[in-house]
Amino acid sequence: MNEHNVDWSRLLLVPERTETTEPSTDMNREPSDDRTSPPPSVVLRSLEDDKCRTLLTALREPTSATALRTECDMPRSTVYRKLERLGEAGLVREYTEVRRDGPNATLYERDFTDISISIDENDEFTVSVERPDRDATDRMATFWTEMKKES
Repeated sequence: MNEHNVDWSRLLLVPERTETTEPSTDMNREPSDDRTSPPPSVVLRSLEDDKCRTLLTALREPTSATALRTECDMPRSTVYRKLERLGEAGLVREYTEVRRDGPNATLYERDFTDISISIDENDEFTVSVERPDRDATDRMATFWTEMKKES
């Protein structure tokens, strides 16, 4: 990374996903804290929700909840509730933008490039979520996030 390309007034603290494709099976599983492979029922419930789909459409780039509330014309509590649902489904990621010149900002972004739903040979639904590639900036942000957790 070239020093001239770095905006030193901002540091993104981004949690990283380790896999780019995450198949998930078992429609009867309850939601869990395992965010790398959510059960199909959680993903499908999120995609079924009109407001969740509206938020996903609005997340063309990293955006704050306040900006989403304005753009999507939703109450603040609804935006946060739907973002939480999308996060549990592994479709949106949340990170903190650390700013030297003011308060930190929590931003949200889509965390998939493709979602495939299929039925396997055992007649069980599977969901595969393809993730965007992570670059060196994302990996460095993940490092700082983990350091912050340890301190």
